[in-house]
Order: sequence, then structure tokens, then C-alpha cells
Amino acid sequence: MNNRTRFVLAMLALPCAALPGQSMQLSMEEAIAAALDRNFSIQIERIEPKVADQQVRAASGIFDPFLQSEYEYSNSELRGFGRERETASFSVGVGSVLPWGTQWSASLESSDNTIPFTNDPVTGDLLSEEISSYVSSFAGITVTQPVLRGFGLDGSYSEVRIARESAVSSWEGFRAQVMDIVEATITAYQNLYFAQESLRIAERNRDLALQLLKDNEKRVETGAMAPLDIVQAQSEAALREVSVISAGALLRQTQNALKSLIWNDPESVLALELSIQPPAEPVFFEPDLARDYALALNNRPEYLASLSGLNIREFQVRQLKRNALPQLDIVGSVGRRGLDLTLNDSIDQSFGDGESSYSIGAVFSVPFPNRTRSAEKTQAYLRRNQAELSIQQLEQSIRLELDNTATQLTADWERIKAARTARELAEKSLAAEEKKLQVGTSTTFVVLRLQGDLANAEIREINALADYRVSLARYNRARGRILDTFNIVLDK
Repeated sequence: MNNRTRFVLAMLALPCAALPGQSMQLSMEEAIAAALDRNFSIQIERIEPKVADQQVRAASGIFDPFLQSEYEYSNSELRGFGRERETASFSVGVGSVLPWGTQWSASLESSDNTIPFTNDPVTGDLLSEEISSYVSSFAGITVTQPVLRGFGLDGSYSEVRIARESAVSSWEGFRAQVMDIVEATITAYQNLYFAQESLRIAERNRDLALQLLKDNEKRVETGAMAPLDIVQAQSEAALREVSVISAGALLRQTQNALKSLIWNDPESVLALELSIQPPAEPVFFEPDLARDYALALNNRPEYLASLSGLNIREFQVRQLKRNALPQLDIVGSVGRRGLDLTLNDSIDQSFGDGESSYSIGAVFSVPFPNRTRSAEKTQAYLRRNQAELSIQQLEQSIRLELDNTATQLTADWERIKAARTARELAEKSLAAEEKKLQVGTSTTFVVLRLQGDLANAEIREINALADYRVSLARYNRARGRILDTFNIVLDK
């Protein structure tokens, strides 16, 4: 988040620590900042990119060097000779896998053999039954290089690339969650604004009916009005009290909807009394579908996550295509061997003037008819094609969503102008009729009807204003710019 957003969160630090029964009054920007800081869904989704980063770290572990040590002892009884043959061996070494698939290890291996016979090295005939003991050591490097399957970056680096693309997708999922919460907060804020204004209008409308009832009672006492007009005023006042009760219930429900987005303390959430400041007068935003479609492709987290998914499928195709190849590995080693009666002397020779030793060979393997690898490769191609179609579907969906939200945005702006004109005319009509009632040229019934007409006109205007702000938030969400609208920057 940028400095502005952090500043707003700092301003909310005191109110967010509200005691039971305390009241909060927020502007829309403060409500959004509170949602970014305290919303449960954001806090939960925020963990996913961290998990994905650890998956990248885990996948990169394939290239970590390793230290390996082994020890083995064996004893074989030679029946008929009354002798035993003993062998003890150990090895210690380091190695790793290189990005292009090469596996190497540098090791020291020693074997201590005790043989109860001495044989002719040429014919193998038994020469003596004396015990022969010697230690053989080897110090050198062994290298295995895949030539077909497992060769190159596609062979060894694929899992790291896939993990990185998954991390990108996870981050975009978090951005999408933040955008959704910002849009939901704006919607909940506007709904609460509408509920607050509806209650205010309903209470004022009821009070007008009660005042008219008092005025009519005085007129009946002086004989200037029939008693029937009092009954009409009493009936209307009772009906308008019902509207006040309904508006109060709606206010409570919309408060809870906003609190669910900006509050994360289950103990005090019901006791918190929440109110909001009137939103600023909206300014018309001119939609541009061509411009905003390009913005959506560059900013919509759902689209960017789909591109990462396609990249993952491409990596899997390349990986499984190579895995379907036969296995051909070149294996070689080079070093020195030492042979002596003691372990230390044998190791000294392997590191010094011992005999040079090297080996080279090949390992070849191919499954026949290789159905498993072939099926995996075909599945990868199909999944890649499926991902491409999903992106095309999403592109179409974005175009339609932008068109629908732009249409609604323009319609809501026109509704504001029409509702405002209707409210102004309703005010003038009521004022004129009240003057007529005072001089006895109108009736209570007409005044009550015009009061109701004015209340309905005010509610329609408030509703149009709230709907326009919600439509603007949805349009900004559709084009991927809702965070920029409020100067919100997510820092990885």
C-alpha cells in the first residue's frame, strides 16, 4: 500500500480499537482502508502467496548440493573351511544436480577386505590358506549426463518454472480478492448510505404527518375543518410509522453487512454502532470500451492468472514431451585408486601417487510400447489446448462485462438527472399545496399524497446516486483499475 493508504489506516487505529457500545463514523475511503487492514477474507488469502513462494523455494531445492555418507559391514562363513570372510566399506562425498540435467558427485570410497585364502591372480588356484587382508580406496569424480530424457533446462528446471508461474497465479488470486473486497465495501457503504437516508426520509415523512395531524386538530376546534380530516391524518401517520420501522431494520442489516467487511473482532461486532458520512457528489465517468478492454487485459488478475496457467501447461507439454523420449545417460568417472594394508596408506595413495582410474559407459532404456509416457504427453497437449480456449472465453466474458457495466453506468447517471428533476418538482408541488391548505382551498388528503410523492422522489434520487457509485465501482473492477482509483498499491 502507498503512503496515503497507510495514513488512512493510521487514522483508523483508534476507532478500530472500539470498546463495546462505541460508535464509529467513517468516510468511504476510511471504510476501504479498514477493510484492507482487517477483513478476514483478505487476511486468509494473504497467506496463499507466501505458501506459493515456499513452493518455489522447495522446487529450487533440486539443485541444492548434498553430502552423503555410507558404511557397510559384511561377514560370510565359508563352510567346510572353518573360515570367515569379512568386508567393511565406507564412502563419503558431495554432489548436486546442475540446471542442464548433469548429476555429479565427488567421493572417497574405501573397502577393507579380509580373505582367509591366497589365490593365484592368473589361474585362481589356491596357493595358501594364510589370511590375506588389504584396503582398497578410490577418490574421484563421477558424472552422469542425460542425453535424451532429462537433458537441458526443460528436463531439470521445469518444476521450478511451474512453481514460479503458480506463485504468479497465487499473487493474482490475492489481488483479485482485494479488488473484490474493495468493490464489496463500496457496495455495502452505498447500501448503508441508502438505508440511512431512507430512515431519515421516513422519519421526516412521519413527522410531517404528525404535524399535519396537530394542525388539523386545531382547525377542527375552530370549525374550519371537518373531523374526517383528522382520521385521515391519523391513519397516514400510523402507516408512515410502519415505514420508519422497516427502514430501521434495513439500516441495522446494512450496518452488519459493512461491519462484516471492515471488522474482525467477533466479541464486539454486534455492539459496535456504525454510521457513515455522506458520499461526495458523483462526477460522470465516460466509458471507453476499446481503451478499457486493453486495460483489463493488462490489469485483471483473473486474466493474468489464466496466462500463468497457460504458461504452466506449456512447460508441462515440453516436460512430458521430453519424458516420452528413451533414456540415454552417459556415465563416467575419473580418479585414483590406492591399495595397501592399512586404511590411511590406502587413502594417501588415492589422493597421491595411486593408480589412475577412469570409466565411461552408457545406460539406455526405452519402454515398449511406451503407452504411459505417450498418454501423459497427449494429456498435456489437450490441457494446453483447453487452457487456450479458457483464455478466449475469458476475453469474451471481459468484453461483455465491460459493455454491460458501461450500459448500467450510463443508465444510472441518467436516472440521477431524472430523479433529481422529479424531486425538485415534488418539493414545489408540496409547498404550493400546503399554502392552499392554510387558506382552506385544499384538503388533507391531497397534502398527504404530495408528502408521500416527495418522499418517494427523494428515495428514488438517493437510490440512483447509490446505484451510480456502485456501477462505477463495478466498471472499474471490470477494467482492473479499482485499486488505482483509491491509490491502493499492493507491495509483494
